[in-house]
Amino acid sequence: MNHELRNLYHDLIGEQQGFQKADPADIQYLLDEINADPQLGRAERAFLRGYLNYHFREVMQPLDREAEFRTAVALAPDDHQSNLHLGYETFDVGKYATALTQFQKIDLTLHFLCSQIKIRELIVSCHLHLQQFEAAESLLFPLLELSAEVDDADYALPTELLRALAQWHAEFHAAIGETAWQRLVELLSLVIKRHDLNRLFQDELSQIMQDDLSSLPELFD
Repeated sequence: MNHELRNLYHDLIGEQQGFQKADPADIQYLLDEINADPQLGRAERAFLRGYLNYHFREVMQPLDREAEFRTAVALAPDDHQSNLHLGYETFDVGKYATALTQFQKIDLTLHFLCSQIKIRELIVSCHLHLQQFEAAESLLFPLLELSAEVDDADYALPTELLRALAQWHAEFHAAIGETAWQRLVELLSLVIKRHDLNRLFQDELSQIMQDDLSSLPELFD
């Protein structure tokens, strides 16, 4: 795989992401360049088409992003970005078993701390959606402990994790038992306070902690 050339296009796409509103003509120009560049191999081309559409789907014609990322992975099985984005895409459409497989292939040391935490959150979320509660528990507690310690600069919004916990809170609570659940509530409260997330996720937190209402006034004051 020609990583240098792919990274060049990756940076061009990143520049477009920096604009407040994407210009459809500029995005189409990038797509045309990707399709026509003779120096790009099939794996790079498939990844870049999927990557471009993943970020600019609202101004592009429909594209089967999953198929593009699957092609990239099939042609370059060890490629980090192709595996990661196949994970993102399949997670977004609810194919959690596939997403989990892809995320588990990722070498977290290649990422900044913020991305490491996000990928770990997505792995836990996949386990929750797959009702693999024992695996979710073993990974979640150290993740929350870390999240309660890092600065805001190293922490992205835990949207997917909180939505998964809200959806499966009753089943997860029953599976891990009361002692572990109270520890989860304690750690989650620390994370929410550390990063001032209470207002953004009030609905999710109310669902997660509906059996622990004593925690809510302190979180939402």
